[in-house]
Amino acid sequence: MPLKYPIFLDHCSTTPVDESVLEAMLPYFREQFGNPGTSHPDLGGVAQRAVRKAREQVADLLVCHPNEIIWTSGATESNNLAIFGFTGTLAANKRHLITQVTEHSAVLEPLRSLEKAGWKVSYLPVDNSGLINVDQLKREISSDTALVSIMWGNNEIGTIQDVNAIGDVCREAGVPWHCDAAQTVGKVEIDLSEVHAEFLTVSAHKIYGPKGAGALYIRDLSKRNDIAPQLLGGEQEKGVRSGTLNVPGIVGLGHACELAARNMEIWNQRIRSLREQFERQILDGLNKVKINGNDFRLPHISNLSFDGIENEDALTMMPELVASTGSACHTASFQPSHVLKALGSNTEECSLRFGFGKDNTAEEVDAAVGLVIEAIKSCRALTQESSGVCSSDSKD
Repeated sequence: MPLKYPIFLDHCSTTPVDESVLEAMLPYFREQFGNPGTSHPDLGGVAQRAVRKAREQVADLLVCHPNEIIWTSGATESNNLAIFGFTGTLAANKRHLITQVTEHSAVLEPLRSLEKAGWKVSYLPVDNSGLINVDQLKREISSDTALVSIMWGNNEIGTIQDVNAIGDVCREAGVPWHCDAAQTVGKVEIDLSEVHAEFLTVSAHKIYGPKGAGALYIRDLSKRNDIAPQLLGGEQEKGVRSGTLNVPGIVGLGHACELAARNMEIWNQRIRSLREQFERQILDGLNKVKINGNDFRLPHISNLSFDGIENEDALTMMPELVASTGSACHTASFQPSHVLKALGSNTEECSLRFGFGKDNTAEEVDAAVGLVIEAIKSCRALTQESSGVCSSDSKD
């Protein structure tokens, strides 16, 4: 069977909606289009039951109570709601926040906004694999620390933090921990009865669900009144997030979570195998290549640095392959990755992120390897020609 081009290896940026997820969503666009906020026993009641089921599906995947799930429009809103919603209710003596330098911009930008408003923000460094020092986190926490925001798995290099230790440190210090898990949900087991996150971010379109749907887990939500809503209106979602619920999107997120819970282990085995095949062949075919991150990373992410060329040059050379230079939110700017800079990477290196998905095949990986090797060799040849340097690289 001929390959379909372009080959999609950018599943970190987004994923195609699974066919069964789409089928689950479709009735709620036309036949069952009711507003769950209305009392009509048919249309409204059907929508209410669909939302309730989806809440249970998300909670089952995260191992938490359904009443701890708040619907949002996606990971960016969830992160903003956790950060601004929680800090918006604090006394004036709680003005210290802690994060890491490699967080997603949807966390860093809200924190920078608070920093401009007079808050103190501590940015923890990471080692050359992207891990924070948990002992340093412990030392940074003080009596005026309001919130810690550290992600589970990095969206660019896949490094997985020691979330059990982070949760324990924050719980012992009495400081809430917000965890952006948008890239992690559906990729590794998450058990919120064991990992003590106070807030956790979920995104549908990272797990074969629709764009524009997300969730925020809030521990013991029914017992707390310390979340300031960022959207005011109809008091939906227990008053935490107003607005008519996106029933098709919520149904899609719920079904995607159920799919992930059922298939995660099988998917991850295949995806990890494809990634290993890809990296092995790239390393065999090219010199001066570095795998960013460490061995204990999210199974679908491969971030590779190629010495001596620019990111945009490499991508332009590969129109038959969809990959990215890092976070999709910043790809258009072609700015050096703040994550790789934090790892100490050479800014002269080209770094590309490849994200593997459940529907990729070994044949696609073989073809992608050929495209990458050809593009990198061409870029290096052009660079050497312009600088008047001849290559002695036997693989190139």
